[in-house]
Amino acid sequence: MKKAMTVAGAVLALVSTPVNAACWTQSEVAAAKVRDFDTMLMVSGLRCRFQSAALLTTYNAMVVRHRAALTEANMRLKGHFVPAIGGANALDRYITRVANRYGAGAEDLSCDSLQSIAEAAMNEPPTLAALTALAERAAVRPDLPEGACPALPLQIAALR
Repeated sequence: MKKAMTVAGAVLALVSTPVNAACWTQSEVAAAKVRDFDTMLMVSGLRCRFQSAALLTTYNAMVVRHRAALTEANMRLKGHFVPAIGGANALDRYITRVANRYGAGAEDLSCDSLQSIAEAAMNEPPTLAALTALAERAAVRPDLPEGACPALPLQIAALR
């Protein structure tokens, strides 16, 4: 009986998923944080290039070092936008919106502070988890229009 109720709960959770299809899963939120972090450094590197060329140089080296993790984050974002919201155009609009947010500068961060953040990224392992943690320490807050998905009460272990 308990197993039947657990299975029924799992089915109910799956049936109700389309209602939340556009919400952001935990892995998509992590990808959005990394994308914001990357974009913040890229746009700031361009904005700060006359004050200090070091930020853009460090950013470019960071991209090379973390290419696989950045690609993984972008693929997760693509997985969110393309099926859930209607295509690559939505992803392009999202990425443009992120870049525009940093066009006037990163909130309360000077070019020197951003240089320190880029240097910290160079010292992190080249993994998505490491970049996500660094983005969180840098207080990156991505704009998630649909919001994060609610946590499902169903425990995977209960399905056994």
